[in-house]
Amino acid sequence: MKKIDRPIRTSFCQGEIIADVCVPDHQTGNVAILAGGLPSSPSKDSVLQFLKKQGYVAIAFRYRGTWESKGYFLQHTPSKDIDDIINDIKGNRCFKNIFSGKEVKIQVRAITLFGSSFGGPAVLFNASNPLVKKVIALSPVLDWQALEKSDEPFHIFLSFIHQAFPGAYRVRSPRDWQKLLHPDFYNPIDNVSSIDFRKVFILHAHDDTIVPYTSLESLARTGEIQYYMKPHGGHFSISDIASLFLWKKIQAFVRK
Repeated sequence: MKKIDRPIRTSFCQGEIIADVCVPDHQTGNVAILAGGLPSSPSKDSVLQFLKKQGYVAIAFRYRGTWESKGYFLQHTPSKDIDDIINDIKGNRCFKNIFSGKEVKIQVRAITLFGSSFGGPAVLFNASNPLVKKVIALSPVLDWQALEKSDEPFHIFLSFIHQAFPGAYRVRSPRDWQKLLHPDFYNPIDNVSSIDFRKVFILHAHDDTIVPYTSLESLARTGEIQYYMKPHGGHFSISDIASLFLWKKIQAFVRK
């Protein structure tokens, strides 16, 4: 019987953040951290296996206060979760396999962040971290206010989460959802100076009706930003990393 190579289940930040990890047989020192959209399935097995084949130690985590992770969602900005994971990796250089109880050592030379949609701001706000080599953002939310003109305005976004994912996203107070609309909380368009765009590559589609491309155009006017606008493709998810067409463009940027 063929062995099924499943991701390793582990936790970071003293057990607060649950994550799945794939480790290549021959480590290169490259680590990939994935920040997915919202709402979405927490399972990212296929893209983890894809990145593993590219030589990455690939990590897909659950934001604090979501799914199996502890705490309250949006008590802190989701970008803090990534920052805390990076600090954990930098300090320990290993993680515990919850299934076996064994420690798994990892090599950490450079970290690449991948974020899609809701996870876009989480990776963008960590671009300045010295350990972060590159940041790849697919269809990132750049301006929460601009979503009011999309097919998924904020009130519909919240209503869908409450109805379709009850218990998956646990806030301390319903008012915490409104933090997403505050300019200084999780909104890249209002905090451009805090993002190191030299490391950033944005991929978007012209026909994305969930996160309109107009926010990217506005951001591009504020400075030199590297991006690719696909004529068709709709709203990219984290799994689109494994698309051969997009991966070739990502590889070209990462190798610069």
